[in-house]
Amino acid sequence: MQKLIQITDPHLFADTQGKLLGMETQASLDAVLERMHDQVNGFDFYLCTGDLSQDGSIAAYQRLKDQLGQDGKAQYWIPGNHDNRQNMLKVVSAQQEMLPVVKKGKWQIIQLDSQIPGSVGGNFAQSQLDLLKSALDADQSSHTLIAMHHQPRPMASKWLDNHLIKNSDVFLNLIKQYKNVRVVLWGHVHQDTNEVIDGVHYVSTPSTCIQFAPKSENFAVDTQGPGYRWMELHDDGTIQTAVSRVNDIDFKVDYNSGGY
Repeated sequence: MQKLIQITDPHLFADTQGKLLGMETQASLDAVLERMHDQVNGFDFYLCTGDLSQDGSIAAYQRLKDQLGQDGKAQYWIPGNHDNRQNMLKVVSAQQEMLPVVKKGKWQIIQLDSQIPGSVGGNFAQSQLDLLKSALDADQSSHTLIAMHHQPRPMASKWLDNHLIKNSDVFLNLIKQYKNVRVVLWGHVHQDTNEVIDGVHYVSTPSTCIQFAPKSENFAVDTQGPGYRWMELHDDGTIQTAVSRVNDIDFKVDYNSGGY
């Protein structure tokens, strides 16, 4: 069994007091990680699914790597729409933290890049779809978790679904051909969902900073606290997972904002 901690959308700044919609994102990440360490008794690796920095700064990436590195666990990173891939690669390695395919016991983790430089929404370049097919063809015995930043399925939220991966239909049709795909996991939506379709868990995870109100037609900030996800990947292909939030701290948030 492998146990992962998903950290997503921390939106860190070079300045440790940088704010997103009024919330100090480093302080909220600190609170989430403190809560995680109080609650989780051992885990194997971190999975960081994008928008790791709001300003794309080397300083923010270095601070995140160092902070997570205090646990001595492997960490794997995926870029989000706010991230600067070149700056990420000045801090982490394409052959380690950003390796596209990672083997973990009876599982393989496939990390896909859905970033369109300069755009909020997502899309899979043909190279990413080729990478996915190649990895699935090469290993049809390992259970598979596919991670990305943007959502491949609608969230029933009109403004967020404008960011849906443009060629998500191609992606979904591809993975239907492989019986060993167990989990599709993403960030970006700042919400907790877990839907099982044809035996595959489609899972989204809250941000470690602000939250988006579910099923909202227009941009809206939710009152729920920041959080993280833990997930156990069992050898038989089943999973156990849950989200934990920090709801006992009064974070300053601009709930009237029309966007970010």
